[in-house]
Amino acid sequence: MSMSKYLERSAKALKENATKIYNAEFMNRQAEYTVAKVSQKADLDMWLKGSDRDIGGFSDAWLDITRAGHARFHGYLSQKLPEDTRFKRSGYAMVRTRDPQMTLLSTDYWDSSLYRYLAVRVKADRRKYFVNLKSDALVPTDIYQHLLPIRTPGQWETIVIPFNMFTLTSNSVIVASQPRMSSTKMETVGFSISDRQNGPFCLEFAWIKAFNSIWTHGETPRMPYSQDRTWRTDFVSMDKTF
Repeated sequence: MSMSKYLERSAKALKENATKIYNAEFMNRQAEYTVAKVSQKADLDMWLKGSDRDIGGFSDAWLDITRAGHARFHGYLSQKLPEDTRFKRSGYAMVRTRDPQMTLLSTDYWDSSLYRYLAVRVKADRRKYFVNLKSDALVPTDIYQHLLPIRTPGQWETIVIPFNMFTLTSNSVIVASQPRMSSTKMETVGFSISDRQNGPFCLEFAWIKAFNSIWTHGETPRMPYSQDRTWRTDFVSMDKTF
């Protein structure tokens, strides 16, 4: 890491914090927070991709930008096992944001505890994808996952998932104890596919946001839910507003 880049990030962080203080726009006063977005090719520099080819497998993954200005995570999954006999499964691909960077002020984590939901704007095929969250943890392989519940394959839609419904996994295996996320120190967000099917896949996405509905503020309800009102009704209403 070059010193010039480090100082540049620190100056940017200082400027952004000063602006927030001047305008009184702290995260806990915002209805939503943009975790990541893709609208131009330069935005792809903030993302990493990978597949089992990195460890000798035969799957491929790419991340590029569409003409409409959206990210396209696509490739081909192969269940063919690597020559290394230690591997018993194959067929995996992922994309995620880069690890948070250090500045003179702090490390640029983001805070999910201030919001009830994660929302992603996506267009996917009929394959099964996961949304992945990583928070500051002692075990580097700990990932919180949730199946991406695609409702309209081939069409753009907003997927809304409560943060408290993510499941802790390690190396794709569900952890029995299920400790809570270190929600004030969120590191990365991304998507993965490992549905044990050979063939091509394609998932487009425009942005990822953390937000509260009019009914919520983080884990604290702004008002009680009635019997006929759950987070799923928020899901429907929020899809119409994005």
